Amino acid sequence: MVLLRRLALLLALGVALAPPAGAQQLELTRVRLDSLPILDALHRAGYEVAGVERIGDTDYAVIVTTASQRAALAGQGLVAAPLPLPAPLAPAANFRDFTAVRALLDGLVAAGRPVTVDSIGASWEGRPILAVKVGSPSDTPERPNVLYMGAHHAREWISVEMTLRLLAYLLDSLPATPGGAALLAARDVWVIPVVNPDGYQYSFDTERLWRTNRRANADGSVGVDLNRNYPGFWGYDDIGSSAVTTAETYRGPAAGSEPETQAIMAFHAAHPPAAAISYHSYTNLILYPYGYASGRLVPDAPAFAALAGTPLAPAITDGLPETARPTYHPGPGWQLYPTNGEYTEWAYRAHGTTAFTVELTAGCCVSGAAYGFLFPDDSAAVARVIADNVPFALALLDGAAAADTGTVTPTFETLWPEIRLTAPPGPASRGVELQRGANRTTVPLAADSVDRGARRWRWRGALGTMPEGIRVAAAEFGLRAAVAVAEGAETVSAAWSGWTRDSVYALEGRFHWRGFTDTLVSATLDLSAVRAPHLAFWTQHTGSLFLPDRYGRVDYSLDDGATWVPLALIAGAAPEWYPVTAPLPAVNQVRLRFVARQMTWRVDALHVVGTPAAADITVANGTLNVSENPVRSGRLYFTWAPTAGDARLSVFTFAGALVYRVTAPGLDGQVGWDVVTSGGQQVVNGAYLAVLEVGGQVLRRRVFVARSP
Repeated sequence: MVLLRRLALLLALGVALAPPAGAQQLELTRVRLDSLPILDALHRAGYEVAGVERIGDTDYAVIVTTASQRAALAGQGLVAAPLPLPAPLAPAANFRDFTAVRALLDGLVAAGRPVTVDSIGASWEGRPILAVKVGSPSDTPERPNVLYMGAHHAREWISVEMTLRLLAYLLDSLPATPGGAALLAARDVWVIPVVNPDGYQYSFDTERLWRTNRRANADGSVGVDLNRNYPGFWGYDDIGSSAVTTAETYRGPAAGSEPETQAIMAFHAAHPPAAAISYHSYTNLILYPYGYASGRLVPDAPAFAALAGTPLAPAITDGLPETARPTYHPGPGWQLYPTNGEYTEWAYRAHGTTAFTVELTAGCCVSGAAYGFLFPDDSAAVARVIADNVPFALALLDGAAAADTGTVTPTFETLWPEIRLTAPPGPASRGVELQRGANRTTVPLAADSVDRGARRWRWRGALGTMPEGIRVAAAEFGLRAAVAVAEGAETVSAAWSGWTRDSVYALEGRFHWRGFTDTLVSATLDLSAVRAPHLAFWTQHTGSLFLPDRYGRVDYSLDDGATWVPLALIAGAAPEWYPVTAPLPAVNQVRLRFVARQMTWRVDALHVVGTPAAADITVANGTLNVSENPVRSGRLYFTWAPTAGDARLSVFTFAGALVYRVTAPGLDGQVGWDVVTSGGQQVVNGAYLAVLEVGGQVLRRRVFVARSP
């Protein structure tokens, strides 16, 4: 604690922040992590952490410093040492400076390739910010815009190479694949390889580890972090960006102050993207809004998760040798660390863009040295990271139509201690009917600005009491819900064992559960009161996405604990309580367990919600819903409003061939499909038509299967 207080004082005085550019050479530095708060303090000081390296049993944060910064950190009791740099740093055989990027694009035009290259603005030093349009030069509203960008941050060379090689794939390979040419013709595809041309060229000519643009600040320092300069939550606090001009995360003198940021903003106004990827490095992550504050969940999270996947079934694999994690972790940006003024939140809030930050690879080492931001100048490594990421880029291209329009399924996310209803946009205030026994009341709900998304709005209202036996109805959506199980750690119960009941930081009541490297296990839970159940619980945790061996996992068992099936994976840092939901199998009984691994994990207000099983609440709202689209997992669920009689689900190819058929009780409101044919063979990736016949209705839904090979 003494060390942390000294570090906090050091950071408050600004001693550890960068001096004006040119005073000293930048270098990679290892800082020993005697505790996770040191990692957080470094970020709050304005450093960007490149990653965490484990040597023996000790973790080290890798940051960029000058020699005097490193000495100042060491002088305050931190163990800080220079990191051996991979050699050579220049010249680069696999990376192109801005002059070479410009020549490459000019060459495509001169060769008559189907591209249009234009400048959308100029940088501080007058370099053009180049945008490449693939295919037809026209831009029509009927075709969704899809955007790929690189090099918001100058030193992240691999992000530029990702966009250039993706461009080559779109031109040379995709048109030769089945349906590829038609897909390109149905989209307006844009590539902006270098958002920050001045800083990017400077990283080749002068300082390899340069991050920001080249604005001349009034105090003699140079640079603004372009990915903290957008108007979305700009300057929300000094944690997600810095007001100090010499910090790596300096947000600039005003929102959108930089010409590079202004060029991207003007481009979006002219060509609002339905979907976008901003490539960065490194840490193998797929981040999406929100990032400005811990625990804030974007209302359109289902649209983001449909493309990015879940932590248990992510959309991108990492095939580089010695990677810290074999897959890219998807989730809201704050799980890594808070950011404000960042591109994806601004694009989402300003234009409804389904925008992702992809942090390319968690890689590791070259000749025993961790490379951090310095991606190795190795042709095989570059080719591997490109190959890993092309499928997600194409999934975004294909899914842009759904991202632009989207089908929204009204649902209750949680019922306790907060009722959360998501549905298509509507009035800012509404109410739901709450019933407990013979008592009925109306609970008011409201949607504030961050709960008003592009395709979904979230309305929230307080329930406040233990929800045993309650039913909730949103009649305008034909939506009913009931609580089958509610546990809040308020009483000592033999039904739950294995964690500590803690009275500090409780969300509701006096107690919550807390674990670290142990397991919380339930007795058998009765779900017979509901159909189509899903688990909802509130959580808080102190992990780090830089440390993938620190995590929490939720499992369920259908055989009284003999075997367990993973249901959800929890990772990263979350100092504020937030809800997690996950669908459960349609069964009458289940057991749950929460497995904590080297992470302080808190859980409270656990409840299982579903459609009431009683027939008297039967409604038919004429909608066939699907749990995942595109489908990336091995199982998905079709759901409908429970209706008397049998329900028959049929899945066809778009050529009309029957793939799968099953009959289930209409009152179940749900049927699972393992994405196999009726003969048990896995179906191939592609588009299918699901047809449900129930209650005299015929409901249809397009489903796209896009599982990784």
